[in-house]
Amino acid sequence: MALKEEYITVAENRIRYIEKGEGPPLILLHGMGGSLEWWEYNLDTLSQKFRVIAFDFPGFGYSSLPDVRFRLDSVPDFMASLLNAFQLARASLLGNSMGGLFALVTAAKIPERIDKLILVNNAGFGPKLSFLLRLGTVFPVGELALSIRNRYTARFFLSRLFNDPNKIPYHLIPKVLEIFNPWPRRKFCLKLLRSGVKIKGLKEKIWLLVLESAASLPQKTLIVWGADDRVVPVDQAQVGKDLIRSSWLHIFEKCGHLPQVEWAEEFNRLVLEFLES
Repeated sequence: MALKEEYITVAENRIRYIEKGEGPPLILLHGMGGSLEWWEYNLDTLSQKFRVIAFDFPGFGYSSLPDVRFRLDSVPDFMASLLNAFQLARASLLGNSMGGLFALVTAAKIPERIDKLILVNNAGFGPKLSFLLRLGTVFPVGELALSIRNRYTARFFLSRLFNDPNKIPYHLIPKVLEIFNPWPRRKFCLKLLRSGVKIKGLKEKIWLLVLESAASLPQKTLIVWGADDRVVPVDQAQVGKDLIRSSWLHIFEKCGHLPQVEWAEEFNRLVLEFLES
């Protein structure tokens, strides 16, 4: 990306981030195996009206590996520390997949610090997940999958995230391979996956926590989904809509797991309309 990346210390982790724009703060939370690069199609537009901060979670992208296990119940404390580090009393959260799960749990735990919430193909509204993701929790399948690192395997896994292969940002493949080159990062990602997912799907303790948290959310919430998501099925979008009191649902047709990339222009317009409403 053209913007200069910077680093900040959050809860004893060295966090890579990019910041752009002025106005109400909006924080972008990436998904499992992702990094702030996956918001490159959104930063310019959203920062015209908001102070946008995209960052790498500990263990992902180029942020430092956490010294202790990064658990779901520790996420709200981490996010509170992140807000403090940027001297933000409150902010809106926009999260994709795992990032949406983290955003939702954070908003339920520290509601006084979260304005609006945007959940994109959110993980956690039910146990169903893609077979490939569940298969990765089986030893040594996950280890083998992460050991085969080349442009062809990267393209294959990315193709599972998109409805239209022509919209895959192939220029990011070298970056993805570079980020996942060190084995400790691949090992961390696999451990985090296995902490929440088993061969049958998302672990019960997690999706029950998500359902409970969703039902208590006071924030205005926009739920966005791709109709052809092969990672988290689209029927979970309606579950979230039914649980969250002040919520709106938008489903992109002919779209996979990353509507912020696959339908970036329409996605950005939708987000701005919601945040400014």
